Amino acid sequence: MKKNIYKYLLIMGVLFFVSCDEDFVTQVDPNEPSTGSFWQNLEETNATLNATYSVMLNHFVLSLMEESWRSDMGWPGFGRPTPDNGQGRTYYFKTYTDSDGSIENKWNALYQGIFRANQVITALENLEGTVNEEEWTLQMAQARFFRGLYHFYLHTSFNNGEVIIRDAVPATQENFNKGVSPANEVLEFFRADLQYAYNNLPAQYENRDSNTGRVTAGTAATILGTSFLYQEEYNQALTLFNDVIDNPDYGYELVNHDVLFTKDAEFNKESIFEISYNVVHRAELGQWDELSQTNRLANLIGGNSTTMPAWIQYKYKTEPMDPLDDRNYYIDPVNGRTLRNVPLRASQMVTLVEDEQTLFYVTENVSEGMRKGAAGWGFGHCKKYLNDHLESEDDNPEGSWNSGKNVIVNRLADVYLMRAECYIKTGNINSALADINTVRRRWALQLLGPTLDSDYTYDNISYTAESLMEHLMYVEKPLELSVEGHSIRWTDLRRWGIIKENFDRLASEVYYGVDYQYTKLDGNNEWTDASLVAGPDEPVGGFKLRVDFEYDLTAENYLPEIHDYLPIPLSETSNNSNID
Repeated sequence: MKKNIYKYLLIMGVLFFVSCDEDFVTQVDPNEPSTGSFWQNLEETNATLNATYSVMLNHFVLSLMEESWRSDMGWPGFGRPTPDNGQGRTYYFKTYTDSDGSIENKWNALYQGIFRANQVITALENLEGTVNEEEWTLQMAQARFFRGLYHFYLHTSFNNGEVIIRDAVPATQENFNKGVSPANEVLEFFRADLQYAYNNLPAQYENRDSNTGRVTAGTAATILGTSFLYQEEYNQALTLFNDVIDNPDYGYELVNHDVLFTKDAEFNKESIFEISYNVVHRAELGQWDELSQTNRLANLIGGNSTTMPAWIQYKYKTEPMDPLDDRNYYIDPVNGRTLRNVPLRASQMVTLVEDEQTLFYVTENVSEGMRKGAAGWGFGHCKKYLNDHLESEDDNPEGSWNSGKNVIVNRLADVYLMRAECYIKTGNINSALADINTVRRRWALQLLGPTLDSDYTYDNISYTAESLMEHLMYVEKPLELSVEGHSIRWTDLRRWGIIKENFDRLASEVYYGVDYQYTKLDGNNEWTDASLVAGPDEPVGGFKLRVDFEYDLTAENYLPEIHDYLPIPLSETSNNSNID
């Protein structure tokens, strides 16, 4: 059951004032540039700070669905071989332009966040020396974190990193019509903000219950370290990732395999940065209103707007399980102790029709509860944003269009894998293997490298830097972080220089949709029609669907100079006289 006390107190839920959340909407106009008429004390600056947090509720900040289509994580809609989602096809086939509405929405959302952060920063500067210094510094660190974060997202996503630096609230038309800055200047600017946040935010808040969801020094270290990794500054990144992983003051640790992405485990010890949604506040707002405190991902990502491509579903189901780990077995009523149908990571991350051992909702297993049919629904969906096995489909009174389930933006497993990459790039293969195996051990998967502990099974492969990096790029990171975070997969593919190579590889692969008979929780058997994904060899006994069409046009259409970064939206270039 959702811990509702958090939902009432968390700033992530657009609770602009802890005691009067909705009143703030009428007290502060986020489009009003003045910083002198309202912000007279730290309670008022904190209200605007909470509004800065609330920008994360806007679905276009992360653009999870768009990024799944854009990279190699999503099939655009219902139906194969011809998908029906028009918006999804533009991303999937790389035919989007600067007039695309979702690109404009992302740009505007990020600059709205920057605008609000700058309001807080300017107001705090005006109050400096007249208010409690400790609280002033804490608010300033949070405001600068978000100004840095939103600039980091822009730098990562748009125009080769050359975007507009907004370091103050625009007061004149000239301020609004500001040109883009070189990418290195943008980088220097947002790193200064993140460094200030890292230096001044606490590892944890004293009153943890009322501050759950607020960013910490660990959050700032994660984002700052990621920025160093993205620029191949591995030693600087390592310093920060070491702090996140090894500093006990943060309290981070990997959680059990059956906890991650469940509503009961929101803000767990693995979570570094998390968006809090709820079905209590602003219930009058619809699913398309970006001020709504519910998310629509359960419907969009779990429905017919996007499904997962065959390649990643096949990768998930064929990961080698550790036969020495008892978690990989269940008690079959006929055969006794039996190996699970699919690995634990697959069960927690995606829906697979053969996953008979995992509950989907209270009264169904995944096999019977998931949407299935390879020619229609596809081979499965991303499971992270769906209601979990502790609920029935009717437990959310607002329905799947208005889910109160949180969204994790950054978590510890990602930091382990980013640190592993830094180790690979600096020649420390053993430490890289240790970090990757820490993540794999959580899922009861076969470990990598030579046998070090007889309690676990290893693949006994002698990895080189090249072969271990190959595994990280094509297996570990995409499977651990599928459809998660801010543009993780696309940014990785781009900075690794393998976008074209990856699309060509996927275009050449062949998979098959075959029938599958599963056992329902009530013991009855049922057949599905072409839902199980098999490959790469043609199945004995025939198949219903040959999947040899994924990423063919994508590979043909991709051009690095056009698609590596999103374009500055047409609305900005048309209205800003200082952008060509």
